[in-house]
Amino acid sequence: MWAYVASGKRLPVQWSAWLTHTRPDPPSIEELQADLARQQRVKLNAAILEAKDEAERANMKRLEAPSHHSETEAQSPSVSWNVPRDQRLEPPEPDQRPKAQTRDPWAEALKGSDEPRSWTPMARKR
Repeated sequence: MWAYVASGKRLPVQWSAWLTHTRPDPPSIEELQADLARQQRVKLNAAILEAKDEAERANMKRLEAPSHHSETEAQSPSVSWNVPRDQRLEPPEPDQRPKAQTRDPWAEALKGSDEPRSWTPMARKR
């Protein structure tokens, strides 16, 4: 085992769990193969998501870049003079929604009683 670790390779998590007695049975070959297939799926899905994210960033940069057409509309105020003020398209205001309520664990802990409660530990199975 030490030669394996010293070579820079990592033991599968299933074997480490069994060797440290946190798992009752050693892993099977099928389980290890299924875990390798899962790792490959995760890497593939991560690459797909990264490609989508990169494409979205490129699209956002393209949309944010000022175009010649939008500059001419911004320079001619006569376009919006004929439209009533409440119907004009104006830039969106910053997000004015109330912030989501965050859970305060200290406030929840203070609500409870400070009285000690009984505790019965469970026997550990090996």
